[in-house]
Parts: sequence; structure tokens; C-alpha cells
Amino acid sequence: MCQDTGATVWTRPTPVKRILPVLPFGMADHGGQEPYAPDAPFRFVGGDPSVDFVNTADWTPRGLERDRLTGYDRLLEWARGAGVLDGATARRAAQAGVKYPRRAAEAVEAARSARRVLQAVFASVVAGRPGAGALDRLNALVADAAPHVRVVRDTSGRYQRGWDALGESPESVLWPVAWAAADLLSSADVERLRMCAGNDCGWLYVDRSRNGLRRWCEMSVCGTAEKNRRRASR
Repeated sequence: MCQDTGATVWTRPTPVKRILPVLPFGMADHGGQEPYAPDAPFRFVGGDPSVDFVNTADWTPRGLERDRLTGYDRLLEWARGAGVLDGATARRAAQAGVKYPRRAAEAVEAARSARRVLQAVFASVVAGRPGAGALDRLNALVADAAPHVRVVRDTSGRYQRGWDALGESPESVLWPVAWAAADLLSSADVERLRMCAGNDCGWLYVDRSRNGLRRWCEMSVCGTAEKNRRRASR
């Protein structure tokens, strides 16, 4: 928390590793045989919170599969793991969900909608083609977050971006996600945005490898699966 304003400080977390389809707007969200995955772990391999947010589902030609955002508690679990909420703010957001259950349910639907927007924008970047409609929708998300942005001082006296009333309403969880997407798109790292080459994956990542030749969301998952596929086809 900040020293002198009461706003919540948010800083871009250091990526940690844990265990090209673009779905048109209007397409059914869930078209696969395993549409929801309430027990699947969240994996933080994208290198940016907004990218990891997109990676909370698998983007296949059939539609979304293994959607991990199955409820408000799961949304908060992701936000805590991604570093967009600290412990105290996450607890405050959980209390807001209990106090406003309908708004919490609406926040989950809003999160899924925002995820589709971010996926469309990022996939357009990867493909090298403009996505004006999706960018307009992203700008609407950023505009929703903008009134709550504050410049605050952390406990060491340094100035940082923070948030006013973050966690006090269920929908506030999405503010740092939209802002992180805007930060990424306006940074040099946007040139490093990639899509996993794995079959039926569709996950995205910022390639910060030394040679810029990373191909997989995770070598141990999609990379290994591709190696096994090649062995089986021999």
C-alpha cells in the first residue's frame, strides 16, 4: 500500500514460470469437448499479466477449450497469481464479491469478454494485420480503468502508478489488466509478442529469449508434444 494516499500500488511483476487462431466476435465461446477446466492450474508463462490473462483458456479452431475462468473465485486466484492484486487487495475483492454477488457474476462475464478483446488485438499484432474493431473495444476497457489511476508513493518514497478503490468492487479486478495491455502495446516489447506453435494451443507470450527464437508457450508442454508427434509419424 502507498504511504500517503490510500491508493494501491501496482507494479509489473517479474514473469515466473509455473505449472494463430483468432475467434471472430459472435463466434461461440466454447466449442470444444472440454470447454471448462475449473481445476486446471493457471500458468504464468506469457511474460505480461495481460498476456497471461488471455492464456486462461486454450484458443483452438473449434472455439475456446479448457476455460479456467469458471467463477469469481477463480478470477481472483488468477489475479493474485499474476500479481495484479496483492494479498490485502485480493481479500478486499473477495469481500466485495460476497457483498455484491450479482456484480461478481457480471465481473466474470466481463472478464471473459475482455479476454476475447485482448486475444483479438494481440493475435492481430502477431499476424501483422490491423484490428481496429478490437482496438476500439480495448480502448473502452482502458477508459473504464483510467478514472481510477493514481500516482502514489510506495513505502520507500518512490513514485509509482497505483489505483484508487482497487478491490472495492468486483469489476475493479480488470482495471490493471486493461492497463497492462495498453502498456505492452505501447512498448518495444510488442515486437516480441508471439503465438505458440503448438497444435490447438493458441497461447501467447512475449519472447525475451536471447536469440528471439522461442517457439513454444512451454517447451515441457507444447514442445514435448510436438516432439512426440514427430516421433509417432516416422
